[in-house]
Amino acid sequence: MGSRHRPQTLEIRVNPPRPLFSDWPRLARRLRTTRSRVLLTDFDGTLVRIRRRPGDVRLSMEIRRLLLAIRDEGSVVGVVSGRGLEDLVSLVALPGIWYAGSHGYRLRDPRGRMISFATLAERRRIQRAIGWLRPRLGHITGVKLEVKHASVAVHYRTASPLAARRAEEAIGRVLEREPGLRLLCGKKVWELLPGDTIDKGTAVRRLLDEIHAPADRFVVYLGDDTTDESVFRKLRDGVTIVVGRRGNTAARYYLHSLADVREFLLRWLKITREAAGKGSRQLKSRHRRG
Repeated sequence: MGSRHRPQTLEIRVNPPRPLFSDWPRLARRLRTTRSRVLLTDFDGTLVRIRRRPGDVRLSMEIRRLLLAIRDEGSVVGVVSGRGLEDLVSLVALPGIWYAGSHGYRLRDPRGRMISFATLAERRRIQRAIGWLRPRLGHITGVKLEVKHASVAVHYRTASPLAARRAEEAIGRVLEREPGLRLLCGKKVWELLPGDTIDKGTAVRRLLDEIHAPADRFVVYLGDDTTDESVFRKLRDGVTIVVGRRGNTAARYYLHSLADVREFLLRWLKITREAAGKGSRQLKSRHRRG
C-alpha cells in the first residue's frame, strides 16, 4: 500500500503507562467520592478473548453480571467497538447501557435510540469500495469481507501469508480508486472507513456530551488495540487503561490480562456499593452464589 495510506505512528507517552493497581488507593478515593461514574470499555480483547473467528466470542456470565451490577449501582456503562452496532448489541446483550459500533460511526443509547455520524456521501463511498472488493476477495481462502453500516473490514486471521498479501494488494488498489477512504489496521484485520473525522475517541466525547456528565465526573476507558488509541489520546480528563501491553500507547495505566479486567470490575462494584452504604457483604454473597 502507498505510504499515504499507511496507519499513522502511535503517539508514545513521555511516561510509559503505570500498573493500574499500584495507583489503586488514589483512584479508589476518586471513585468513592464522585457522583458521576462512567465506565467505558472495548469488547474484543478487553472483555472477551480474541478468537480466530469473530463470531465465536462469548461474553462470560460473570462479566455480564458484573457490568449489570455496576450499571444498577448508578454508573453509566458503555461498550465501544469496531464491530458493527447490531453485531455488538447481539453479543453483549446488556440492556440499559450505551453502545458504540463501527469505530464510533454509530451510537445506541440505553433506550435504544440510534445516532449515526455517517453522511450519505460517506456511505456511498463505502458501498463503491465494497462493490469493488467483493469479487476480488470473495474467493480467497481465509479472507473474510465484513460489511458494516459505515465501513468494511477485511479479516485475514485464518489466511495464509500469500492470501493476506493478495488481500493487501486489493486494499491498496481500492484506496487509490477512493482517496477519501481511511485505512485502519487492527489485529489481523484491515478496515476501510469513509473519512477521517470519526473514530472511537470522537464517539466517546459525543457519548459524554449526550449524558451531560459534569466536570467532576470519573470516567474510565479500557481497550487493548491500536484502534483504542484515539480514546487514550482524546480522553485527557479520564482514566485510560490498556489491556495486555505496556508500550507504544497513550494510555495512562495498563492491566496485564482479562483476569485483571475482571478484578478491576469487582473492585469498581465493591466501592460503588460501599459508597451507597450497602457494604461488601452483599457483593461477596452474590458472587459466591454465581
